Amino acid sequence: MAKNIAEQIVEMLENANVKRIYAVTGDSLNHLNIAVKKSSIQWIHVRHEEVGAYAAAAEAELDGLAVCAGSCGPGHVHLINGVYEAHRSHVPMLVIASTIPSDEMGMDYFQETNTIKLFDDCSYYNQMITRPEQVQRTVQTAIQHAISKKGVAVIGLPGDVSELDAEEGSTSTQIFKTNPVIRPSDHELKSYQN
Repeated sequence: MAKNIAEQIVEMLENANVKRIYAVTGDSLNHLNIAVKKSSIQWIHVRHEEVGAYAAAAEAELDGLAVCAGSCGPGHVHLINGVYEAHRSHVPMLVIASTIPSDEMGMDYFQETNTIKLFDDCSYYNQMITRPEQVQRTVQTAIQHAISKKGVAVIGLPGDVSELDAEEGSTSTQIFKTNPVIRPSDHELKSYQN
């Protein structure tokens, strides 16, 4: 049975052990919301996107990778304080910034925001998915940036793109967690033994 891009993204998030997505349900997020309901991930409905971003940041601090989402216009702008907090606190967080229909971009569409410009200063990775062939590579790269650089990764996702048929690529979907061992140098250890 064919899956759409929203379902493909949710499947990848499940494989990355994401347990919750904090968001306000709405228009361009509808396909993602439906995909989450069919998965093991919980959709945590918040009253305001800022609360969702802060909740995801707190979860990331305690449990590793966490996810929040916001829909076009005000949803993106409301996420920004919590996204800055997560990025400055060096916690791995993925932001799904669903946007206006792709054919309306650049046409002064109602509530249009430029996710690349908006989230550029508070993320290590910030890209827009516009085609099915990009999904696996973009989501995988975003997850790895969030985990390895300990900060925010943003995926822009037009609502109309999220309902397109998914395409399987050859990109690995294995998640590589960093777990460095931090210790004094050999010289310092030897000097303490004397």
